[in-house]
Amino acid sequence: MKQSTLYWLCQSFGWAIYTLFSVGMMYVFGGTESITPDTLKLQLIIGVCLISFSHLFRTFIKKNDWTQLALKSLIPKLILGVIVVAFLAQSFIHLLIYYLLPLNNIAAFSWVNFVGYAGSVTIVMASWATLYFAYHFIQRNRRSEIEKLELTTALQEAELAILKNQINPHFLFNALNNIRSLILSDPEKARSMVTHISELLRYSIQFNAAEKVTLGQEVAIVKDYLQLESIQFNDRLTYAFEIDDSSLDIKIPPMAIQLLVENAIKHGVSQMTTGGNILIRSVLENDHLRIEVCNNGQLKEKSKREGIGLKNLIERLKILFGHFAELKVENSSENTVTASLKIPLS
Repeated sequence: MKQSTLYWLCQSFGWAIYTLFSVGMMYVFGGTESITPDTLKLQLIIGVCLISFSHLFRTFIKKNDWTQLALKSLIPKLILGVIVVAFLAQSFIHLLIYYLLPLNNIAAFSWVNFVGYAGSVTIVMASWATLYFAYHFIQRNRRSEIEKLELTTALQEAELAILKNQINPHFLFNALNNIRSLILSDPEKARSMVTHISELLRYSIQFNAAEKVTLGQEVAIVKDYLQLESIQFNDRLTYAFEIDDSSLDIKIPPMAIQLLVENAIKHGVSQMTTGGNILIRSVLENDHLRIEVCNNGQLKEKSKREGIGLKNLIERLKILFGHFAELKVENSSENTVTASLKIPLS
């Protein structure tokens, strides 16, 4: 519904109710004798005048942008405006009923009555102004909240896009370095790595715009990644998956597990002359999914500091899930490092 239509509906309905209320009060206090054609005309004139002067007051308010004023600046202006409009309205009512459209059976004009009636109109106009500004303040606060929410969402989307763009080159450079190291010494392995990296890049491009992917999609691409790394490490890298089938459709941030596996290889397996083992598993626990990436080794103090990849993942988790998501990297036993990712189910 248009604002102008809503305004006129409220204006007409509100002043009609006021006029009927006034007639009702006349009947309560004066009985049927007080309800005459002239008194009904009087109430009709008062109603028409009040709806007209309140509309003129609204026009003045809109022209001077009073609805945008702070409360401290608005109140004194509004008090003065209400008093002026009320006295102008009462003056016009008296002009009509005593001179332009004279009515019979009404009290003779007196300044005491004029001031008394003007005071009553002031109270009525003050009530109208209170309702009018209350509506506009509520609407302004609602618009402000919506704009704030839209701005927050836009900032989060922009931040998420930046974080994704930081992760993709980080992964790509590592993969290309692996291929470069084999392209002369073992072309066959290099060709196999190119096949796997094409799948990884296709995944990265396809889901770059997505906030989340299913665990099944992420696991499939991690298998490609581990195939790439196992070619480089020969027999020094082994890996296994323990994935709960019921968790495969749960949504997680793209490249999240791949990043944890990459860190496990970089800081764990690659540092061990005999190589190592990586275990990726998922477990459903009450209201969240827990994903673990375990590798041989010990987490050293120096490596406990978060690199750009982990920092970006933590930021993405915060944007997507708030404080309900969690990432921990710790020594889970004497010879095992576990990166644990907690994702809320709803």
